[in-house]
Formats: sequence, structure tokens, C-alpha cells
Amino acid sequence: MKKKQHEEMAASILQEIGSNSNVATFSHCVTRLRFTLKDKSIVDDEKVKEIPGVIGTQWLGEQYQIIVGPEVDDIYETVCELGNIEAAEAVNENLDKELTGNKKISLKGLGNAILAYLSPSMTGIIPMMVAACMCKTIAALLGPEVLNVIPNTSDLYIVLNFMYNAFFYFIPLFLGYSAAKTLNINPTYGIYLGALIMVPEFIGLVGVRETISVFGISVPVASYASSFLPVILGVWIMSYIVKFLNKYMYEALKPIFVPLITILIMAPVMFAVCAPLGTYIGNIVGDFFITLSQSNFVFKLIGAMALSILLPYMVLGGMHGALVNFAILTFTQNGSESFILPIMLAYNFAVFGVALGAVFKLKKPENKTAVAGYFATGILGSVTEPCLYGVIMKYRQTMKALLIACVVVGLWVAVFTPVNYVISTATVFTFFIPWIQGGTANIIAGVGLMLAAFISGTIAALFVNYDE
Repeated sequence: MKKKQHEEMAASILQEIGSNSNVATFSHCVTRLRFTLKDKSIVDDEKVKEIPGVIGTQWLGEQYQIIVGPEVDDIYETVCELGNIEAAEAVNENLDKELTGNKKISLKGLGNAILAYLSPSMTGIIPMMVAACMCKTIAALLGPEVLNVIPNTSDLYIVLNFMYNAFFYFIPLFLGYSAAKTLNINPTYGIYLGALIMVPEFIGLVGVRETISVFGISVPVASYASSFLPVILGVWIMSYIVKFLNKYMYEALKPIFVPLITILIMAPVMFAVCAPLGTYIGNIVGDFFITLSQSNFVFKLIGAMALSILLPYMVLGGMHGALVNFAILTFTQNGSESFILPIMLAYNFAVFGVALGAVFKLKKPENKTAVAGYFATGILGSVTEPCLYGVIMKYRQTMKALLIACVVVGLWVAVFTPVNYVISTATVFTFFIPWIQGGTANIIAGVGLMLAAFISGTIAALFVNYDE
């Protein structure tokens, strides 16, 4: 956003909240402008939401929050300049719980708290995620799978994939930075956690050793590149350790001993708990669903429905890798797979469908443009992350639309049993390839599954509310 746009946005915000004379205090966090106003009745909340660049608004206690996203620092400074307001230090987003008072713990509240942490943690890295995905999309379009302009051995094809992997392979580092910033701790702590589980000496042990001792604790050796869950969980745990040490340690000792004690504690926590947690859960879930898939129709129906509904949460938690391993093992043994792979492939198209529905339903041009880009990247390049984090996580009500589409997927797989004969990407150019080998009936069942997932996701997304 250019300086002129910042100035126009700041001027509009000041006008709708009653000018600087109505501002008692003004601060900001990682995504929001935070006003304490003298007269709340002056605010026209609907007009504030219509200001270009404003993502959403909310009242928390006596504080009026305007959500503007990762450009909050620049926008905050501009508001201060135009309104002649003294700038304040950025506040911790977690202080919201103090503004809302004591509330009863509930599943809904817990879910909202988790999403409130995940959403801003992902917001900061989405632009680079989209850029990396576009590189893969270009490679896929030009490569042998679609236009066949360049071979997969050409330097251009290889470099474009480098550019994609530069983000996704090292995503624990990017996510560590963003998550630490969200929790208001030094971002280098988060980067360190990401680097810790990706250090070459550890990665080099994959396939050589099954375990390694970390301070006397035996932990599994595995590759955690491209994983989301370990760092997200690790940074959350680490935030409490850092804040505890900063609170109770003598000032003179903090520069050395706060980071030292923190990493000494977090090393075994990361390797023994956070990093392998997704694999542990995924293996348990995978065993369970494989058993159901091999049972009678009723249990298979239950298993397909349950897996389809749980899959979005497993993907968000990084627990779906174990499912992929189970599916590939079955595929290798039998030359086909008729449960996990069809569901996971259709899930991709359900996500793309929800993104397309959001394009039609969103009102703000800048939001439409962004989501249209996520959709194009997904449907052309077989990458769901921009749609998942830029749509599902940002506009949380769309999760309901995705779950509806996933229910359709589970029913279809259980009833029509499409068999996946080729492991392929989920794009508009390749969605029919996995089903061809099985004959006409299987093609109809497989292509029908993809279309059912996509169409149901699109339609369902048209009936949810979007907080813009």
C-alpha cells in the first residue's frame, strides 16, 4: 500500500471515529489499530469497515479495534501524524483476554483462541507463500504435465522449483518468525526453533539412525521440513518460558541467561514433543481409518465421512503426512488406492471451490483480487496453502463451507468407490488422470468426485458471512 493510500485511509478512519479530539489513547499490535475513545456513540462502524484497506473491526471492552493486517506499523504512524497523536509502544495481542474479562472456557472459545493465534501468524507470510506458489504454477504450466514447452530437466524448470521450495522447505523458519512476533516475543527466538529442527546435522541422520538422544531423552529422527505444527506449538510454549524468565530474572543476567535457558528447555521439548506430535497423531488416525476402510460398507461410510471432515484440521495441524504414507504404501503394494488418495485429492478441489465461492461473495475489490489470485494459484499449480490460509483461515466462516464439501466427498467415496490408479497433482489439467486406468465407470466415479467436491465447495461458500 503506497503512502498516499495510507494517508487516505488514516484520514477516513479519523473522520469516522470523531477525529483526534475523540481519542483518549491510541496504540497498535501486529494487525490492529487500537483506540480508546471518549465517546463510543460517535463511531460509525459500518462506514469504518467500508474504508479501503480495513479488514474488519471489533469492540473489546472499551477498546475499538480496526484490523488492517501486516501494514499496521505504517498505517499507525500515518494516523499519528495526521491526527497529531502521540505514538505509543506496540502492545501484545494476547492482552485482549484482559479486555474481555473472565469468560467460561468452552470449545468454541478455545477454537477461537487457537485461530486468533494461527491467523495473524500466517498473515505475515502469505504474500511470499503466494509468490512461491506462483513459481511452481508457472513451472507446472510450462512443463511436461500441461503445455510441454520445457522439459523437467531444463534449468528454468529446476530454478522455478527451487524458488517454490525456498519457501516451503524452510517454512518452519518463516513461521517461527511470524508466530513469535504475534506473541510479542523476539522473532529471532521463533526463527531459532525452526532452524533447530532443520539443522543439516540432524537432517543428515534421516535414514541413517532412527533415534538420537537429546539431553538423555530418546527422540525420533525425521525430516520436519515444510511442517507447520512443530514451530506453531513450540513458539506458543516458548512464549511462556521467555516471559517467565524475563519477569523473575535479574536485569543484568537477562541478555545471556534468558536465551540460553530458553533454548536448553526448548531443545528436548521440540524434538520429543512438538516436532513428532503430528506424526504420532497421524499414525494413530491413519491406522484407525485404514481399518475402517477395509471393513463393511457401514463402517467404510463412517470412516470416509469422518476422515473427510477431520482432514482440514489435520492439514492445518500438519498431521496429514502419516495418511499420505499409508496411502502410498497401499498404492505401492496394490498399484491402486481407493480411500485416502481419492479423499485427499477431492479435498484439494473442495478448498479451491470454497475459494472461488469467496471470490463471488466478497465485496471489497482488493479482497476479491487477492482471493482470485489464491484460487488461480491453486487450481493451476496444485497448491492449496494460499487458499487454506488466505481464505479459510482469514474468513473463518468459510470453514463451514469446506466441511459441507468434505461431507459430500466422504459420501461419494463410500458410495461410488472411485479407485486411484495414478498419483497425480490436483489441477484443472490433471484431475481426470488418476481414474482413466479403471475404465468408464471408474472415470465417471472419479471425475464426478472432483466435480462434486469443487461445486459443493463453491455453492456452500456463497451462503456464509464474510467479515471484511
